[in-house]
Amino acid sequence: MRSTEAACLTCRQKSRRCDRARPMCKRCVSKGLQCGGYPDKFRFCGIASRGKWKNQNAPVEQLLSSADSQIQNALSTSPTESNTLGSNVPSQTLTPNDKPEIERVLESTETEVLLSHYDRVICPHQIAQQVESKNPYRLYVLSLAYEQIGLLYSVLALSACHLGHLKFYRNLYEDIAVDYRLKAITELGTAIRKVGSGDFSANERDGVFATIQILLLHDICESGISSQGAHISGAMSICSQLMLDQHLTVSDERTVFFLGNLAWLDIIRSFSASGRLCFPQPLREKLLSLCDLRFESVNGCPRELVLIIGNVLEQGKAHSTGLIGTNEFKGSLQNSIQKFFLWDSSRCFYPNEDPLWLSVAEAYRHTCILRTRRLLDEMEPATKPHIQESVNAILDSISKIPATSPLIELLVLPLFMAGADCLSLHSRHYVLLRLGDIKARSEFGGTAPQTILEKVWEARAQQSLHDKSNIPWMLFTQNADSMHQDDYLII
Repeated sequence: MRSTEAACLTCRQKSRRCDRARPMCKRCVSKGLQCGGYPDKFRFCGIASRGKWKNQNAPVEQLLSSADSQIQNALSTSPTESNTLGSNVPSQTLTPNDKPEIERVLESTETEVLLSHYDRVICPHQIAQQVESKNPYRLYVLSLAYEQIGLLYSVLALSACHLGHLKFYRNLYEDIAVDYRLKAITELGTAIRKVGSGDFSANERDGVFATIQILLLHDICESGISSQGAHISGAMSICSQLMLDQHLTVSDERTVFFLGNLAWLDIIRSFSASGRLCFPQPLREKLLSLCDLRFESVNGCPRELVLIIGNVLEQGKAHSTGLIGTNEFKGSLQNSIQKFFLWDSSRCFYPNEDPLWLSVAEAYRHTCILRTRRLLDEMEPATKPHIQESVNAILDSISKIPATSPLIELLVLPLFMAGADCLSLHSRHYVLLRLGDIKARSEFGGTAPQTILEKVWEARAQQSLHDKSNIPWMLFTQNADSMHQDDYLII
């Protein structure tokens, strides 16, 4: 019986009653604390060789070690046989005597392994925050996943994908993660319809927003191309139906947290094609006015810059559809470039007192300048002094941030944008080295940034000596079959 089991380590240290829920105590989850696990399954051991815990005693679950044999059995199972790992995920057909689906999924050993991996390995790298007990992904996502089956499936999919790549278990990220992902998408469709009907709770609504974000993070982990980018449109549609731009207040911090992140991801995917921009500027302004400094901790880019670049992309979308003329468009972009240059990073508020936040801000400021200039003229030669000025400013800013700093994980997009206009071999090599630093520390992220950059550099090398025109990186984000832009998430 559960009452005879030992309390989790966190509750024991705090001398409080533990509910003994597995894989993590719900009391800890609800309070945003990191559950220390249970004595018979968790211990601290080993020295981590890379990632956040490099050269430190890292928390390692014995459960993961014991699960290796289960995973290996799954890898050796023939395609016609059922997988060992994943076999205890129930079908969605219930009988009156069955437990609810979410309870049965939560009771499985594999769920325990994957949720623990998400909690202990993935969560710390989703936000550059010093106080782990206040990690919003642990506080919001895990607590909602215990009651929202679609979100639970999406977390399991992300964790299986990440753990599979980390431990080189192909079956884990190719089969099991995909199976969970399909279940998550199916449940998400049902949840969106329910929220759209008006018959929903706040947890169900926020569960939809959280599920969308986790699915997008899965895309980033897997390839960098979002197959679920269309769900950003779904999130915006829900906002419109519920008129959240009018009804949200600062007290809706969980909803604002998820929607703020989705608004930034919407901007990221619109870097390759401004026509993809989904969130309207008024909604973006409302969300960012309600966000706290966790927005910068998760996304890096200061909110003032987000609003300016959001307006830039919105102007690009309007121009591409003929809603505004060329002269008005160019005048608007020139005005935005002036705003970027006038913006003072030293007068901005940051998540903590670390002076390196100034370098992060400067890197993003010039990233936004580069993207705006390319909207003005995507064929302008990269040799132009003002282009190279921003490239050098980004690289100089990033050079101040050591590989051991959590802030380095926020700088994939600036590195990518600088790399796309790098001309010298040594600067390109530096970009690849820093992208390597990020991947080594976070143990997260796909190969999309490096792959696109190498294609740009190869195309530049094939240009004639007299051809100084730019090679836009956006050319290499097009889908060869449809000739439309894929939803790239360079983040």
